[in-house]
Amino acid sequence: MSEFRQSTAEGQTFVHTDSGEGPLLILLHGFPDTPQSWDTISARLNDEGFRTVVPYLRGYHPQTVVPRRGYGAAQTAADVVRLLDALGEARAVLIGHDWGASIVYAAAHLHPDRARGIVAIAIPPARLLRPTPGLLFRTRHFLALRTPWAESTVRRRDFAYLDTLYRRWAPDWSGPARAESLASVTSCFSDPVALRGALAYYRGWSPRESRAMGGRVAVPGLVVGGTRDVIDASTFRRAPACFDARCEVLIVDGAGHWPHREAEEGFMERLLPFLHSLGGGWPDPTP
Repeated sequence: MSEFRQSTAEGQTFVHTDSGEGPLLILLHGFPDTPQSWDTISARLNDEGFRTVVPYLRGYHPQTVVPRRGYGAAQTAADVVRLLDALGEARAVLIGHDWGASIVYAAAHLHPDRARGIVAIAIPPARLLRPTPGLLFRTRHFLALRTPWAESTVRRRDFAYLDTLYRRWAPDWSGPARAESLASVTSCFSDPVALRGALAYYRGWSPRESRAMGGRVAVPGLVVGGTRDVIDASTFRRAPACFDARCEVLIVDGAGHWPHREAEEGFMERLLPFLHSLGGGWPDPTP
């Protein structure tokens, strides 16, 4: 794992890894997760000739908290622009999982000049989601994590709630990688500031703003979903309708909410050709 460093722009401190050389990829984690979830994928991308920057989402590290800066879709999308400015970079491919996916959709919609392309994992474009009773039940954590007692709910019984979410969202995922993810996020959320910051995304979420910020995408995209996640795979298959540019869809059979990790080989087999297809100074595929 690369060492974490700090970069700053517009009063925002970013705590992130920065490894490899070549075209820039920004990798954004989701909930409940940390930057460490990208370790093996980041290393493989470095080997393929890409530079990867993997930040803590704002709020997940105490040094990234900015008082009175909100966590709505437009503000978190602006974090991507601030990070690029802090790095001195004009554009990058934005790759995000869960909240990270929501952020890259909004960033590509609002700031298409800063995104060379996007990869969105486990979250389809927001405009495709319809509040059916089944979906509302499967995403009931959105209500639970907005309550005043959400912190105590997450901390109860040594953060057992996090394991509950992993089992609910990825019922067939097991093994060391899953255990390491849970251990990493439990350690992260043991800091009350980080836990409060992570929950701020749910408390700052607005369905109306989310749909607006998840509007038309003008840059190429790869949208990834699983067949065992809380959102039906058919919703992901409709993602190209929300793009004005080329959009590819990968559905990972048997995977839940972490398809890029539950089936890493299959994910990489689609990710690398997508990145190479963007052209213009990108590394040649490995023979």
